[in-house]
Amino acid sequence: MGQNVRLRNFFILLLGLLIVAAAALAIWAMTPLAVDRAEADPAVLTANANGRGAETFTEGYFEHEGRTLHYVEAGDGEETIVFLHGFASFWCSHIRQMEALKSDYRVIAIDGLGAGRSDTPADVEAYRFDAMAEHVRAFIDYLGEDRVHIVGHDLGAGLAIGFSMQYPERVHTVTGMSAPPLNVLLDLIQSDEDHRETFAYVERFKQANPVILLVMRAGPQIYSSVHEPLVREGKLSVAEGQAFQNATGNPKRINAHLNWYRANIPAPDEVTASDYFPARGARLSAAALFIWGSDDALISGKTISALEASADDIDFLELEGVGHRPHIEEPESVTDAIRRHIAK
Repeated sequence: MGQNVRLRNFFILLLGLLIVAAAALAIWAMTPLAVDRAEADPAVLTANANGRGAETFTEGYFEHEGRTLHYVEAGDGEETIVFLHGFASFWCSHIRQMEALKSDYRVIAIDGLGAGRSDTPADVEAYRFDAMAEHVRAFIDYLGEDRVHIVGHDLGAGLAIGFSMQYPERVHTVTGMSAPPLNVLLDLIQSDEDHRETFAYVERFKQANPVILLVMRAGPQIYSSVHEPLVREGKLSVAEGQAFQNATGNPKRINAHLNWYRANIPAPDEVTASDYFPARGARLSAAALFIWGSDDALISGKTISALEASADDIDFLELEGVGHRPHIEEPESVTDAIRRHIAK
């Protein structure tokens, strides 16, 4: 009898502890992330420590309709290049291009909504490409620029190309890397079984939440699978690798960044006309360049054909033996291509 009482008390205590733990995790998951804007971004300090030339990197914050973006800039050239990163990354993914181009151009990289040191709104609709493109347009106004060159990678490429379709009057040139615009992607995942299989991971991404990401140790996994190999290969310095780990390792921020997928890429059988950005059948009129690696499983010949059919003036650069991050894996080739494209 005494043993049964002890067992019952043990299980009651265990249940109580589980309830307390679950409540604590729920409160943690719902608590908004805060950024101390008076504290310098460690990645900016690293960039300036490693930088060349007189131009230094500075950072700032821009608020539009209650949502704040963090950005980093250098140079004071007559023309401006705006860089948009992808998942799971932040502004510093374009540091090689910014470093090489800052002596001739004003170069500015944005932490996308949910990423880096930018805001992480709970409202998924805030991450729709049309809303984020409007934020970028307002940011260009804030910079005092009529038109810019815009460069994007991964989901940042989808946003950059879509922005150029939506606001062609604000764009000199656009360069996309490693991902097509949303219009092309949605058509492909609806019509092509190979693309459905390739992008099936998107539905898995969308099911995540901060607690799952914490338990699965998503932050360390992202670093070990994406950024640590680049450090070992000498593509990123140890300090830069640490900056990536710090910027992309928080499970709540990872979950916020995943809202880019939740807001913009419905399941293939659920796509409607309203999901296209800027609109189904919209064409790209700005001078465009698309760069991808031959070893990138996300890009196929069908992707390139669809991109070519949707654009009035587009050039292509395939880098042999390069994967999904050509701007980090082969930075000199990417930078030279961007420079030539802008000059053209």
